[in-house]
Amino acid sequence: MKIFSFFSTTDRSAGFTLLELLIAVTIFAVGLLTVAGMQITAMQAGTTAQTQSVATALAQGVFEELMSRDPGDAVFKVEADEEPYAIDQDILDQLAGGDNYQAFYSISPDTPATGMARVDVRVTGNNRSVRLSGFKRTL
Repeated sequence: MKIFSFFSTTDRSAGFTLLELLIAVTIFAVGLLTVAGMQITAMQAGTTAQTQSVATALAQGVFEELMSRDPGDAVFKVEADEEPYAIDQDILDQLAGGDNYQAFYSISPDTPATGMARVDVRVTGNNRSVRLSGFKRTL
């Protein structure tokens, strides 16, 4: 009695057929293309996150500079609406695409009450915009 084995090489030669090889290469190529597509998406998400982080850091710096001024500073006495704020060029030179960022500030004196000023900062750049708001006690 002869027992047939699945791995028997008596009836066929050892190795892969051309069709099996083509199917394996096709499956491998589809897998590689999927991984490459995910890598591109991850790189784009990383760039977007970096742009948002830079804009947020610049807005925070401008906001902190305005808030650290003396409460009697003249800037808090006059209404300012979307006034350009000059970001230090040394900072912009260190950023990739730093020339694309612009900062603006608005100040509303005696808002929400007398002796207070509302401070708004907006930074735009590379198709991103960040806005920070706060209140400053004034004299």
